[in-house]
Amino acid sequence: MTAFIVKNNSEKPISFTAGVIKMSQAFGAQEINNSFTVKPHDSLIVRQTYFKKDSENPQKWFSKFDISPEEGIEMNDPNLSENWKKSSKDNVPTYTFTINK
Repeated sequence: MTAFIVKNNSEKPISFTAGVIKMSQAFGAQEINNSFTVKPHDSLIVRQTYFKKDSENPQKWFSKFDISPEEGIEMNDPNLSENWKKSSKDNVPTYTFTINK
């Protein structure tokens, strides 16, 4: 299992929408979008899935990642793999994206 976490280091809540492609034998591929708000100085799990431990493109596990602009806060780009920091606990990979600079 792998977790994808979004972290907010700012003083304000930050909202975003993340989309993933869900495969269904009955309906085929469908994009599922969920909206999230990360509280100030907090983080949340956006997705958990089975995932190859050595993948180098965690950002590609999201079909969409739109961050709502917040005045006075500069955002990181979720489409760049270097913005997803990999860690591991008990051989379970975790990718953390800090949403703001």
